[in-house]
Amino acid sequence: MEFSIDSSISNNSLRFSKPEPEYVTVHLSGIVSASARVCTYTDETGISNWLNKLASFSKPWKSPIEWQSLENQFSVSATCSSLGEVRLSFQLSDMHGHPEEWQVTSSIITDLGQLPVLAKQAEHFFNHART
Repeated sequence: MEFSIDSSISNNSLRFSKPEPEYVTVHLSGIVSASARVCTYTDETGISNWLNKLASFSKPWKSPIEWQSLENQFSVSATCSSLGEVRLSFQLSDMHGHPEEWQVTSSIITDLGQLPVLAKQAEHFFNHART
């Protein structure tokens, strides 16, 4: 089972898979590819809740709305232009403190009207995949 957010203007994609207690694997693909097993301890439905919050807006919002994993392996921020273009900016990293630690920063563009669909898909993935 997986959940994906695809860019509306490129082949970039942010995908969540392999849900397990306290972890989910996050994949970035497109111009660059990377993946990391991300700790969601204390906030297993955090990404779903974050998307539900974004989906509750019927018009563009002013300040970035953010979520990050407990160990800061994954963070994501959403902004929305006056035209309803939503930019999801995120950072994915792993091997913190290791001599070969890595970090990738990218973004995906989607539309304000797409957020309710994404929120429902995320809710299904994060709430039902672990049961």
